[in-house]
Amino acid sequence: MKRKDGLKIKGLNGFLRLGALLVGENRTNVQNYYTQELLARHMDEWIAEKNKHGMEYNYRDIAVATIVRLFYQRPELNRFIVKGNFYQRYFVDFGLVMHKNLRTGEKETVVKCRFTGKETIAEIKQKLDATITNAISGTNATDDIVDSFLGSLPNPLLRLFVWTLRLCDRWGMLSDKFMFEVSPFHSSAMFGDMKSVHLGPVWHHLYNFGNCGFFATMGKEQLKPVVDAKTGQTKSEKVIELGITEDERFIDGLTYSHVMKSFERIISNLSVLETAPEADDAKWPHAKTFKSKKAHDRFMRAFSKKQNKKFKKFAKN
Repeated sequence: MKRKDGLKIKGLNGFLRLGALLVGENRTNVQNYYTQELLARHMDEWIAEKNKHGMEYNYRDIAVATIVRLFYQRPELNRFIVKGNFYQRYFVDFGLVMHKNLRTGEKETVVKCRFTGKETIAEIKQKLDATITNAISGTNATDDIVDSFLGSLPNPLLRLFVWTLRLCDRWGMLSDKFMFEVSPFHSSAMFGDMKSVHLGPVWHHLYNFGNCGFFATMGKEQLKPVVDAKTGQTKSEKVIELGITEDERFIDGLTYSHVMKSFERIISNLSVLETAPEADDAKWPHAKTFKSKKAHDRFMRAFSKKQNKKFKKFAKN
């Protein structure tokens, strides 16, 4: 079944495919929770250095840029599953949960940014800031539809609309424009900045509608005892915690541990985000996830061809 947001992966080994079918379509049954602790010292030093040159960054910019880079380097993260079929996304579509202001009762909204994964942190920040500014000063497509149309429907018609929407999604009938501009549920990753409301991280559930399999929240910084790996001594350090929820069906525990180690390495050397990644930085799924190297190479050729076309069209817009 063809879809607008990704290419069906053919040639995967039977274990992955069988596992996805056994656990079913309910994404909330296959979500894993993880806490990633990051030393704020590395981020503070890098931010201070950039401030000297008139460039203002914050923890959110760093966290988002790091996740985008990881989705490029580990494309297994950027998969999704529909009806037991695995798909590889063409873009890194990032959803950011936000409030226009922090007054009690102010409704929540989600803004989305589309990345190729090859952007530098400066380019990611520029796109994030522009998207957030536009959302604060106006409304996004989702808010417009909900407020002007869906909110006025009686429950029976609203149920019919939701049923139709689910059916269209299941059969790949939703347009790329709808999935990117309207639906917050069709994303590579969702991100919530709990630090902005002075809370710790939360482990947010995944949604059964759409295809987002990764949700991260960032909590406020806190002092914690940290053991120095070199000296063995314990000292108090400022730590940022991320609460991560991910779909276990398309990435195994070993690969996920490598992803989190890469996260730590990037944070300890943020200069790597200042330049675009090299083409060979993308560590494509190991041959073991495919029936054979030939099946892997065949998929890669087909995917690269389609992805390049998508990228060229995206660049024109």
